[in-house]
Amino acid sequence: MARRLPSLNALRAFEVAARHENFSQAAEELFVTHASISRHVRQLEEWLGFKLFERHSRGVELTEAGAPYARRLTRIFDTLLEATQEATASASHQTLNLSIEVTFALRWLVPRLRGFQDRHPEIELNLDPDDDLVDFHSEPAELAIRYGEGNWQDAEVQPLVAVTAFPVCSPGYLAGKTIRQAADLLHYTLLHEDNKRWWGLWLEEAGVPSPARIRGPSFQNAHATLEAAEADQGFALGDLISTADALEEGWLVRPLEIEAPAGGYFVLHPKGRKESPAAQAFCLWLEEEIDAFRTKWAKAETERP
Repeated sequence: MARRLPSLNALRAFEVAARHENFSQAAEELFVTHASISRHVRQLEEWLGFKLFERHSRGVELTEAGAPYARRLTRIFDTLLEATQEATASASHQTLNLSIEVTFALRWLVPRLRGFQDRHPEIELNLDPDDDLVDFHSEPAELAIRYGEGNWQDAEVQPLVAVTAFPVCSPGYLAGKTIRQAADLLHYTLLHEDNKRWWGLWLEEAGVPSPARIRGPSFQNAHATLEAAEADQGFALGDLISTADALEEGWLVRPLEIEAPAGGYFVLHPKGRKESPAAQAFCLWLEEEIDAFRTKWAKAETERP
């Protein structure tokens, strides 16, 4: 059944005029003329069949029928305002699910996320640190960042930053050791990721025959390996993404300048799926942040003695 109601404009004009008990002040609040308020109130009185205001030379006064009607209308308009604010807040609020390679997430992204949150307070990030292959069909992630060679088949792959690997250790672990060439590292503890292949590749790039078995403890991922290095447990291999902050703070140092190509970090997108505005905003911020990071470290390299 259709609701039989008077004009919403007339109801609004009356409610504001009733709160002020003044047509001129109501006109100022609604940005209309005094005559417009008066006309809407008269139309409402005609529709209702009773007077809402007593008119006097000094102004207007609510009638006994008009006063309770005005109070109820005020509550209704307040409820409308709250509902509208909630609806617009819900519409503007966005959630973005991210699946991020553990080392990239914990050692580079998380310390910089405040910049994204300041720029986009309307976007709530759900960040899942994960090194496994991402399955966009079964996981909630809208974007993923992974380390590797960029050869994932079930996603659209966008290069983010290429990296090179180099040895790092804590200042405390390096103290008292003489490290002049790559082979010298073989006399000390080498910290490995679980597959133990990276040190062999780096030694080969450095021109050192790799032993059949390189000893040293293994850790689940590069982040854990670098944490062990910071804790004076040995030499680890890192890249600028994973070690920049630790190098800048002095938690890690580089005993040698030899570097070896070591793949890169990539942004993975679901194939054939349109990106949400939140995902687009995050990718734009990420590219800008990576560019600023690379520029900063390139400048630092040129200024090194």
